[in-house]
Amino acid sequence: MDRLLQDLRHAARALRNAPGFTILAVIALAIGVGANSAIFSLVNAVLLRPLPVEGLDRLHVVRVDVPLLDLYGAPLAPPEVLELAEREDAFEAVTGYLVGDRTLTGHGELQRVGVAMTLGDFAGVFRLRPRLGRFYRPEQSLDGTHRVAVVSHGLWQQLSGGDPGFVGRTLELNGESYEVVGVMPPAMRFPRGVQVWVPFALPQEERFNRNRWVMTAVVRTRPGVGEAQLAAHLAAEARRWNDEYHGGGDVKVLRSTPFVQDLAGPLRTVLLVLLGAVGFVLLLAAANVASLQLVRAVARSKELAVRAALGAGRGRLARQLLAESALLALLGGMAGLWLGSLALAVVARWQPAQQMNLTDVPLDGAVLAFTAFTALLAALASGLVPALRAARVDPQRALRESGHSASAGRSRHRLLRAGSVLQVALALVLLLGSGLMVRTLSRLLAADPGFDPRNVHTARVSIPVQVYDTPERRLAFFDALLERARALPGVEHAALIQALPFSGMNDSSPFAIIGRPTQEGDPARHAEARVVSADYFRTMGIPVLAGRVFDDTERPGTPRVVVIDRTFAEQYFPGEDPIGKQIASGWTSMEPATIIGVVGSVDHDEVADAPKAVAYYPFRHAAHYTTHALALRSAQSIGGITNPLRAILAELDPNVPLYDVQTMEGRIERSLGPRRLAMLALAGFAALAVVLAALGIYGVMRYTTGQRTHEIGIRIAIGAQRGDVVRLVLRQGMTIVAAGLGIGLAAALVLTRTMRAVLFGVGPHDPLTFIVATALLAGVALIAIWLPARRATRVDPITALRVE
Repeated sequence: MDRLLQDLRHAARALRNAPGFTILAVIALAIGVGANSAIFSLVNAVLLRPLPVEGLDRLHVVRVDVPLLDLYGAPLAPPEVLELAEREDAFEAVTGYLVGDRTLTGHGELQRVGVAMTLGDFAGVFRLRPRLGRFYRPEQSLDGTHRVAVVSHGLWQQLSGGDPGFVGRTLELNGESYEVVGVMPPAMRFPRGVQVWVPFALPQEERFNRNRWVMTAVVRTRPGVGEAQLAAHLAAEARRWNDEYHGGGDVKVLRSTPFVQDLAGPLRTVLLVLLGAVGFVLLLAAANVASLQLVRAVARSKELAVRAALGAGRGRLARQLLAESALLALLGGMAGLWLGSLALAVVARWQPAQQMNLTDVPLDGAVLAFTAFTALLAALASGLVPALRAARVDPQRALRESGHSASAGRSRHRLLRAGSVLQVALALVLLLGSGLMVRTLSRLLAADPGFDPRNVHTARVSIPVQVYDTPERRLAFFDALLERARALPGVEHAALIQALPFSGMNDSSPFAIIGRPTQEGDPARHAEARVVSADYFRTMGIPVLAGRVFDDTERPGTPRVVVIDRTFAEQYFPGEDPIGKQIASGWTSMEPATIIGVVGSVDHDEVADAPKAVAYYPFRHAAHYTTHALALRSAQSIGGITNPLRAILAELDPNVPLYDVQTMEGRIERSLGPRRLAMLALAGFAALAVVLAALGIYGVMRYTTGQRTHEIGIRIAIGAQRGDVVRLVLRQGMTIVAAGLGIGLAAALVLTRTMRAVLFGVGPHDPLTFIVATALLAGVALIAIWLPARRATRVDPITALRVE
């Protein structure tokens, strides 16, 4: 311990006496460690421990595929969730949930709260231990009459200031009273955005309705039930359903996804790519510091030789240098942790995914342990080779050469050049990954979503069904809202739609074409259904391709009509005019609806996603809806529209709030969140990598050029021009850069394939990206080499020879 403390004290003095080296090394390590701590924090919060739930690896999300309808990953019907729960040989607990929102009244200003309606044993699946009170029992869903609720920790704090007596009070949700029976623990934030949990109302008459596919099912498997056994259990259950309810065959197929993977969604692929990228950043930082330490070892050769001559063994010398690396790791780790927290703050400012909450990713014990490990790893990687080389110093030779400027030897130069080659290669890989993501995002932003999102402002409005309990009252309210919204100054058009594009809301409905029955073995026909008001297509800028769209003549009691999109027409009426044809679906109570128009196809989920067939129905023929999105086309700002809309609602009904206010462009950008996160992170890593590589090349070239001062002096003395000296140094440096670029290109051809899932409109081997990235890095490297070359031309041959 005494020797260790002595080594650490000497290491601290040595680093203090070399401030330039120390600062550069700490910065390099901080960059590598900070990037790794930030990405690992996200990985830990999204892929490892997204919820404080024991046994997360035993949780799986179960969905159903219906090949005949071309539906995959559909939710389950409530009776199907209950039947899964009966398989006690496979599952410890089963639950289903449906997320919506309701208006909370009686607590000051109106607010819209997220509500999860759960069926089955939600508390058992997630091993919930409420902060206060209890969670409601599974059987309280079965008769649909229990009005009990569990609130989130945040809502409890907001409504009562943390009063323990809040349990037992009532909440008014959409005009209905719910008894609060419990408060969730602070870390329970699933499903995202939910503030209240209530039992799913399943009255007796609904217990056998298997056509209401609304519930996401989550199961907790029994210990020992692995992926293969789970698949077998689900296959057996699906066979039973098909035989008992669908006449046999493979009508429905049950499949499962690990809960954590399902929760992460598209972020999973993005974070795995970034996790690999930050490993490169750490390796590059370590190579940079190793180069600095090798260069510094030359300046310390006399010091180390004296220590060896006085009896210091090789092990002691190596420990001394490793102690310096350990101190650098400590300083770099602390600075890296600070940089990582700054990076997480940037992520928190814009939410990159709708399904995950990344606004307060913690720097917990796991992250701190990982940061310490990466800092130590970087220190060992950067300090081990220089320490071992310095420990093999020959005292007599070092002392004999200490007064000369002789080269440190070919071996050390080879190591320095190898380090520079590695840095260039790693920087190129990161630069190429960043370039591919930039190209992807630019393609997505330039892609045509099928409508014009500019100057379109959106919001949602929901009216309580207890008050607006007839179709006439609902239509009267929304008609009045539309009329007043159109009259607002600056509003060009206004419309209603039940499910906006990029809102995450979809509803696929089977339909029949009148006079054209499906043949045996043909897949059933189905399409996405949207309920819209007459001016919707003009408001959104969706082109009308044939026929006409809805007008004010479509009212209750008039003949059923429908507008289809181009994809619908091409898929189900290829080569013919669909105008005048009739279809029947659940949206028209299976009554025939006449196709009156064809409009352009629209992206509803992701920009440039594969188009789906869509049928639009007039909202006055679907008056059972109590929630609609309002879309306004106006050149005013979103703030200039919001307040007048709130005033209109306050006049129409003070108990109806305006919520989910966003521009249409904002909704599209939000859908690009995971890709934008990947682009920004990779761009940041690439910029850091280029800077580190440039500094590394500059340091190595300055050192090697300095070692050739005597040679350069002789060359100038015998007539070499300054241009000759510059070309000599550039040739040496660019040889290193060319080797690094070659290795980096070869590695990128393999590694960029892993990005295929997050790319759009550009291949993993996009020639333009490869050319531009390579040229950019070569140009930066050329500048880093030119600076030492320019300095070398200022060598005075007389002074150089006299010093030698």
